[in-house]
Formats: sequence, structure tokens, C-alpha cells
Amino acid sequence: MEQPQTFSGKVAIVTGGGSGIGKACAELLFKRGASVVIAGRDEKVDRVAADIDPSGARVLSIQVDLGEEEEVKKMVEETIKKFGQVDILINSAGVSAGGKIDEISLKDWEMINRNNGLATFLCCKYAIAEMKKRKYGKVVNISSIAGRFRGMTSGLHYAYAKSGIIGFTRQLGAEVARFGINVNVVAPSQTMTPMLRSLINDDIEKQLNEKIPLGYIAKPEQQAEVILFLCSDASNYMVGATVDVNGGQF
Repeated sequence: MEQPQTFSGKVAIVTGGGSGIGKACAELLFKRGASVVIAGRDEKVDRVAADIDPSGARVLSIQVDLGEEEEVKKMVEETIKKFGQVDILINSAGVSAGGKIDEISLKDWEMINRNNGLATFLCCKYAIAEMKKRKYGKVVNISSIAGRFRGMTSGLHYAYAKSGIIGFTRQLGAEVARFGINVNVVAPSQTMTPMLRSLINDDIEKQLNEKIPLGYIAKPEQQAEVILFLCSDASNYMVGATVDVNGGQF
């Protein structure tokens, strides 16, 4: 981009910021002027924060279980304590897994939905409460091509959770638009993150490349650029929209 979006003075919470698409979003937001809260389940968020801003002036890392309401509430409280506001929420945290219906246990089903749907709901609930106070906010939820069409590397439970995020986004977007808050969703295709790499081998990667019209699997930064557009004021008239970033896989 010749004139990338700038985010000076904005405060962004990025869940799943320790790796993959979330990490790419956190890095780009910081580079373009935002203060960034990097949230995730383990110490990877601390390493990413230290790499981005060793001074810690414009970054905050929080290890959090996003399926626990009190922990999510505390995450938002810590953000307000350090930075005074929440302008942007990117719900990039999620878990994927493979498996057909007769291979998926109830425990598997609940785990996938907790780490995708429930986490998205809780983060939106508490971040939007702060956004309403200032009548401004940008929320970008991350669905998947699996929820939009179908998945080639993931299972039924993942498709269910990610399709639910699309309906959730449309409903929530209409609900909070009058508060100056834009809620939209991105549906990425397969992206070369550590999570995808754990699900595929070289043969599967070759098969995927042959099926993608652009001929290759997306990089996290390519997804992040579109997400940042939805975090910017250039997307002010978008509410409840689903943006497909999938290399032409329709």
C-alpha cells in the first residue's frame, strides 16, 4: 500500500496476538502508530510484545483464558488502566482441528466452540462496553473459509463455530452501529500460520496450492492488511459485512 492506514492515538486489543494472523495484526498496528494490547493463552504474547516495543510504552501483553469471563473482564480493565481507552478489537484467537462427525467427541466439540465462539462473545461484550462510552470503536471478528463455504483442512465443529461468528457479527453490528461502532468479520482462507502448519504436510500443501486460483497459501500479513482496513476510518460505512480473503476460492 502506498498510503497505509495510520492509527496514531488509537488503542487496539488483539487476541491471539502471539502468533499467526493476530501477531501480524499487532505488528502492523504498532508500526502504524497504535498502542497495542497483545492477548493470548501463553508466554508467546510476552515475547511478541518485547520484540515490538522493548520499552513497553505502547504495548501491553496479557496472558488470558478468553473462555473465562472474569479473565476477559480483567483484560479490558488492564487495558483501560494503562491506555485509558479501547478503540479497536481484533478477535483473532481461535483453535482449529480436523475430524469427521463420527470422530469428534463432545469434549472436542465444546473445546472448539469455547475457543472460537465463546471467546469472541466475551471479548466483544467487555470491549464494546468501553467503546460505547466514547461512541467510537472498530471490531473485527475472524471467521474462516470453513464457516463461509467449507473447510479442506478442518472439521465439522470448526465450521460450525466459524459460521456462527458470521451471524453473530451481523447481528451485533446492527445492534451497536448507533454508538459509532463498526463490527465486521473477515473470512480468511488457509493461511500459513503455525496452526495450519500443524494440520498439513507437504503433499496437502501442494494440493491446496493447486486448488487456489492465486496458486499459493496466504501469508499472515496479507490477511492483516485487510483486517487493518476494517479497523480504519476508511471502513466507516461497513457494518456486519463479511470480507472474503481467500485467493479466489469461491
